[in-house]
Amino acid sequence: MKKIDLKIYPMGGVDEIGSNMTVFETDQYFIAIDYGILFPSDDFFDINYLIVDLKSIKTEKEVILFITHGHEDHIGAVHHFVDKFPNAKIYAPNFARHLILKKLDRYGSFHKVHLYDESTVLDFDQFELHPLHVTHSIPDTFGVIFKDKINQLSVLFISDFKVDLNPLFEEPFNFKKLETHFGTSQMRLAMIDSTNILVEGKTLSESELTPDFEKIMKKNGRTFITMFSSNVYRLKNLLEIAHKEGRTITTIGRSINSYLDSAEEAKLINLEDYKIKDFDSIQNYNDPKLLLLVTGSQGEYLGATKRIVNGDQRHITLNESDTFVFSSKPIPGNEKKIYKLYNDLANKSVNIITFRDMTIHASGHPAKEDLKLLIENAKPTDYIPIHGETYFLKAHIDFIKSNFQNITTHFLQNFHGITFKENKISYFEVQQLDPVLIHGNALPIEREKISERRKIACNGLIVISINSKTKNILYQSKGLPVFFEEHKETITELVDYTVFTELKNRDYDYTCEQTRIKVRKLAHHVLGYKPITLISMV
Repeated sequence: MKKIDLKIYPMGGVDEIGSNMTVFETDQYFIAIDYGILFPSDDFFDINYLIVDLKSIKTEKEVILFITHGHEDHIGAVHHFVDKFPNAKIYAPNFARHLILKKLDRYGSFHKVHLYDESTVLDFDQFELHPLHVTHSIPDTFGVIFKDKINQLSVLFISDFKVDLNPLFEEPFNFKKLETHFGTSQMRLAMIDSTNILVEGKTLSESELTPDFEKIMKKNGRTFITMFSSNVYRLKNLLEIAHKEGRTITTIGRSINSYLDSAEEAKLINLEDYKIKDFDSIQNYNDPKLLLLVTGSQGEYLGATKRIVNGDQRHITLNESDTFVFSSKPIPGNEKKIYKLYNDLANKSVNIITFRDMTIHASGHPAKEDLKLLIENAKPTDYIPIHGETYFLKAHIDFIKSNFQNITTHFLQNFHGITFKENKISYFEVQQLDPVLIHGNALPIEREKISERRKIACNGLIVISINSKTKNILYQSKGLPVFFEEHKETITELVDYTVFTELKNRDYDYTCEQTRIKVRKLAHHVLGYKPITLISMV
C-alpha cells in the first residue's frame, strides 16, 4: 500500500467562532486554509482584533494560503500572513479576491492573488485539491475536497455553508461533485461547520425572504433596512424589489458601500441597473418612497443604525411613519445593544420589523436537516466537527452518533491534529501560542499592556513629577473622583517628606518606588482601591 503522508491541524476556528486557520501539510507543502480575525470581547480595551500567532511556524516547505470565501473571520488577517510568508502563493475565489486585493492595497502590501473557480484542480504532492461550490451568506463560497490520487483518502472540509437548493443569484450547493470527487475513496473524512448545530429543521433559502420583503416595500413610508453588509445577494434582492416598486435607494455606511463596490468590480451586480442615489444628493429626505440601506445591524457604536436612532445622522429625523427593518439576528453578546435600539425606536413610534415578525433573515449556516442532507450525499466514513465553540462541537458529535451510527466521530481542538497511516487516524499536538492582539494601525500589542490599560481604566491614574533641584512637585490624576482633588496637598506633602527628608540620600530607583508605594497606600485609604501611580524625578 502506497504511503499517504498528510497532517491536518486547526490553529484557529475550532473551540471558537472566528480567527479561522486550518493547516493541511504534505511532504512538500504547507497549506493554510483561510487566515481570518477574531473580534475581541468588550474587556480588551480598544483592541481591533485577534489573529493566530504564526511565530511557531518554521517550515522549508512551499507555503500556500487557500481562501474559501470573503468573510473577515476568513480573510481579515491576510496582510499579516503576507508579512510572515512573503513568498506564499495565495488562491481565492472571485469576490474574496477583490476584497483581499483592496485590503492588501490599504496596508501597502503588494501580492499576487491567484483566482480559482470550481473547475480548478491544484496538485500538492500525491494529493489534489478540488474546490467545491457551496451556498452561504456571501457570494463565491467554497468547500475543499482534498484527496489522494489512488483513492485511499478524501477529506471534505467545509467551514461555512448552508444547503440552499434554490438560491437567488448563484448555483445551488454542488452535491454532484461530492459524488464524483469525494465519494469514491476508501476513507472519507468530513470536517464540517458546527455553528447552527443546536437549530432544528432546515436553514431558510434566501429566495424564501422575497415575499415578505415585497410586502414591506409595497407599504407607503420611508423604509430603513439594516443587515450584514457582506450579504451581497440579499442586498441585490432588495435592490431588485425596490426597483420594481419604484423606490429611490440610498446607502449609509462605509462597509455597505465598500461591499457593493467590490461586488460590482467582481461583476456580481451592476449598480447602474437600480435607482441608487448618493446620500448627499437626495432631494427629499422625507420621501415616503425612499429606501435606506444602512450599516450597524448589531448596534455597533459607529454604525449608521445607531447614528440614525440617536438623531446624529444629518438630514434624518425619525418619525411614526418610518419603518426600520432588522434583517439579521443578534450575534450572541450584542443583545443589549440591539434591544436598546429597539427601545429607542419604539420611543419615537417607529414601526420596527425583526426576524421574529416577518421572514426577513436567513442564516448562512446549516441547521440539523442541512447537515443530514449533506451527510447522506457525502457518505463519510469519519467525521470531525469544526467552526464552533466547544459546546457546539460536542453537540455536533452527539448529533452524528444519534443519526449516523456507521460514521466514526473524532473530536479536535485548536493545535491538536490528525495524521493518516494505513487508513487509520492518529493524533498529535503542535505548539500552542496565545493569539496575537492587534490594535491601531494593524500593530501587535503585548498582553501585559492590555492589563495595564485595564488597570488604568478601572482604577484611574496618578502621575507625580519631582524636580530634585527646585524641589517642585507636579501632581496630576485621571479617572479619579473629583473629591479626591481635596487630597492633593496631603499627597504632595507626603511626597516632599519622603523624597527630600526620609530618603534624601537613597538612589533614584529606590526613592521612586518607595514614594509610589506610599502614595498608593494613601489613595487606597481614601478610595478603597489603588490607582496606577507613576513617579518620575529629574
